[in-house]
Amino acid sequence: MSDFAEYARELHEKEARVFKRNLKPHSCAGRFEKLKGVRAVIFDVYGTLVNYWRTGFENTQGREEALLGAFRELVGRFGMEEVLAKMNPGEDCGKTLSDLYHGLIALNHEKAVNKGAKYPEILVERIWSVIVMMLERNGYSKERWRGAVGTARTVDTADLGRYLGFTYNFLSMGRELYPEVTAALKKLKEDNIVLGIMSNAQFYTPIDLTLFFRDQSGGKIEDFNELFDPDLTFFSFEYGVRKPDELLFRKLFDALYEYHINPSQTVLAGNDFLTDIHPAATLGMRTAFFCGDDSVAFEHGLGSSVTPDIVFEQWDELSGKISFHGEMEDN
Repeated sequence: MSDFAEYARELHEKEARVFKRNLKPHSCAGRFEKLKGVRAVIFDVYGTLVNYWRTGFENTQGREEALLGAFRELVGRFGMEEVLAKMNPGEDCGKTLSDLYHGLIALNHEKAVNKGAKYPEILVERIWSVIVMMLERNGYSKERWRGAVGTARTVDTADLGRYLGFTYNFLSMGRELYPEVTAALKKLKEDNIVLGIMSNAQFYTPIDLTLFFRDQSGGKIEDFNELFDPDLTFFSFEYGVRKPDELLFRKLFDALYEYHINPSQTVLAGNDFLTDIHPAATLGMRTAFFCGDDSVAFEHGLGSSVTPDIVFEQWDELSGKISFHGEMEDN
């Protein structure tokens, strides 16, 4: 295990942040009670597999304050106070770091759009690496941050962006699978259905998924790829575009072709009409809308024009709504 992977594991195990709440379903109707003749199911991650909600996300102001708090905590852990105060005298150090981060994201997004990207994906690892370079120019050194990653680890500033990116995500978001996700996926696989992922994600997403599935399986699953076929797994950070960009769907369809599986035999399961349900249906896929968490079930005003094939409020319902056997439903 690499030093970085070990750092991620230790942080997760020692400081796991789970924000318990009662999930409120989102009201939504599907076209069918059950889909038959399904060969593959492709899943979104955030808001579908992973519950990323945390205390403070109840409204826009609360979310902004929670995220600012994460920046402040990151500043303290990695010893950035003196350098950030030098860069922006009189300003809250967490606010300075937040402004740097969001300013660089906006700048990179604008550049990508100007080059013709409709739905560009910004690589947060690179954003943090640029921030590290800016900090170094103002006197930031290994002595200031080494304790945050563990003095026994071999880490240089070229790798520090990954540590900062993972840690910020860890501090800022809720981090757990929805209940019964693992059991539901195992049942689908037992029904000869292949599973994949297509999600807007960053470099830390596959790391987190492995940690989450280890937790929920009680250690029986060592790697998320034990459940998902790596050839059917597509993370946006690997391609430079986000859903609903058609590039990700084309990559998926090319991979499905190698399995002799048609889009019409494939279900996309997600929590967002705009990025999951509508584009998948438009391109000939079947759709499953996770509506078990009202806080992250997004229709974007498309409810009058988009109807998922099936909906599910709890994960233990899903395997009963999707079957490898039988004839595919007509449109």
